[in-house]
Amino acid sequence: MTVQCPPLTVYSFENVEMTIDNREVVGFWEGDDVVSIARETDVGTVTRGADGANAVSVTADQSATLTLRLQPNSAMNQYLEQRVKLLRMGSQRYLQVAVRDSTSGEGGGCTAAIIIREPSVAFGTSISVREWVIFCNCWQPNDIQYAPVAA
Repeated sequence: MTVQCPPLTVYSFENVEMTIDNREVVGFWEGDDVVSIARETDVGTVTRGADGANAVSVTADQSATLTLRLQPNSAMNQYLEQRVKLLRMGSQRYLQVAVRDSTSGEGGGCTAAIIIREPSVAFGTSISVREWVIFCNCWQPNDIQYAPVAA
């Protein structure tokens, strides 16, 4: 009798690349959620008729919220802080964000993103996370070209 073995796959965060404005992001926080991407709306909304007929309205909204968790000494914190200062002074220049797992090819990006929440900062006996929230106007899975440069 032949034994059928399931395929073996491997995941490593070392295969995940993230860039903001073509700057490679380094100095991620610990854990399983250092980069998370969430769509703003469901793909569709179901309307059920009185007679049981259903219709689905598909949204045109392609926005997403990206949450980025960094260590306090990550150089990206300083870069994003400067971008917030420019934003508060009226700058209309958007961020370009790209994330990609080179093993699975999963990821995506956007060319019109903006910081919507700065991290809370705490000082104590241990370092604390710096969590940035970035709004992506049009998140496109796997469509952004990745060309990281040193931070």
